[in-house]
Amino acid sequence: MIPVLGSRAMRAADAAAIRGGIPSDELMENAASALARAVRRGPCEGRVTVVCGPGQNGGDGLAAARLLALAGHPVLVFTLAAPGTYRGDAARNLERAAAIGLAATPLTARGAFRELARALAESDRVIDALFGTGLSRPLADAARRAVAAINASDRHVVAADLPSGLYADRGDAPAAAVRARETVAFGAPKPCHVLPPATDLCGSVEVADIGIPRAVLEAKRSRLSWTEDSDVRALLPPRPIDSNKGNFGRLAIVAGSRGKAGAALLAARGALRAGAGLVTVFCAESLADALWTALPEVMTRPLPEEDGAISAAASTVLERELRGFDAVVAGPGLSTSAGAVAALEAVVRARIPLVADADALNAFAGRPSRFRRRAPTILTPHPGEAGRLLGRSAADVQADRLRAARGLAQRARSVVLLKGARTLVAEPDGTVAVNPTGTPLLATAGSGDVLSGILGALLAGGLAPRDAAVAGAWLHGAAAQSLTPRLGDAGLLSHEVADAVPGVRRALRAEAEAETEAEAESEGDGE
Repeated sequence: MIPVLGSRAMRAADAAAIRGGIPSDELMENAASALARAVRRGPCEGRVTVVCGPGQNGGDGLAAARLLALAGHPVLVFTLAAPGTYRGDAARNLERAAAIGLAATPLTARGAFRELARALAESDRVIDALFGTGLSRPLADAARRAVAAINASDRHVVAADLPSGLYADRGDAPAAAVRARETVAFGAPKPCHVLPPATDLCGSVEVADIGIPRAVLEAKRSRLSWTEDSDVRALLPPRPIDSNKGNFGRLAIVAGSRGKAGAALLAARGALRAGAGLVTVFCAESLADALWTALPEVMTRPLPEEDGAISAAASTVLERELRGFDAVVAGPGLSTSAGAVAALEAVVRARIPLVADADALNAFAGRPSRFRRRAPTILTPHPGEAGRLLGRSAADVQADRLRAARGLAQRARSVVLLKGARTLVAEPDGTVAVNPTGTPLLATAGSGDVLSGILGALLAGGLAPRDAAVAGAWLHGAAAQSLTPRLGDAGLLSHEVADAVPGVRRALRAEAEAETEAEAESEGDGE
């Protein structure tokens, strides 16, 4: 997991690195080198315009401008404040720029904004180095005008650490903020890099090593982290050659009602494609034959029903038979009839790992404490379901997804997977993992049912709830991404996500094997 550090933790990491013997000027030079490399990666044969603020972020931009000029690029520099107001490393880099003939135009000068607009229009690349992690209030006056000019130019913008106008510690997107094509995050990602809608303004994010030791960054004990491919690989090791279906878990799925049999089918398909050994769908008896016909690999257990949904009489069956399973998924398409809710109460009482989705969440609206169980539990709400559990609106949840996920995990004493762009996996202690995979393709009916099946398979296979949620969210999003070359961003059928999961697992394994071979070759070259 990559630690995601807030502004205070990042400043502390900088200070710790400096105390450890790394000069602040060296950190700034390393940051500038990363910025210059980002600018030079793409086709950049014309001018580069660098817009610098008065603080450390501006110093990074000034140093990058010098490095680009020395490499032969025509560079124009604009400063938000007069040169005499710069201090410390930023002032030194302003002097170094001047020493090689790179003059800075202060935006306080008459006609400077007209000159800035002209320079931006004639540039291949723009470096936004106005403000970094220290910003704590909305931009105003000259800063706001500079941001507006950068955005109006519609150039390829590379942001230094974060787009100016964003708040490092938050996921909202202020009206006055730079829209970057790329962001070079220094040392570690910040919350704004991983939380939407702020992340949308960051473009592609590269985390640059500027010399702060990884141990120093990890010592900040961030409660927010970013899932890496390697994290998921570690949770899904290769299966032994003598494996059998009994090794990978018996999963029960309590799902489906009249008109919503597809939800049960998609959850079962997701579970099987994710590697569950045995899957049994507990469903209203009128649905059993249709499910078995559509997916012969799944077993069914017909339950008493009333008006197309399972009835309260199903509770006795569930209490008795769930004991023979390693995990249960409950809720997809189940309905919230009185009988279904009574049956769900029996599922919640069962002392086996549980994935609660859809109607299993809606049945307990306003009562998240009902999920305080003696067995591992994962809740998988979308914003509307999370809002109903918390007694809030979906808009409130979306306004601060991090707070909502943490609050629900604490109140339910369960792992919460809050679905949406940049899915969040929250634990009761407040730690949260941000999932990097996904695509707008997933905005279609049934994709959440597939996810619940994937999670159930991983839980039944023995993963802890947090690990199952992290790996499941990653697999689900990566499977959809793998379909993007064929489908674009719309038109997905949710069963296609399930069917793509084995390929994603295979690709993960291939990556691990390639890394192992590369390490072996490297060691061989060193002998």
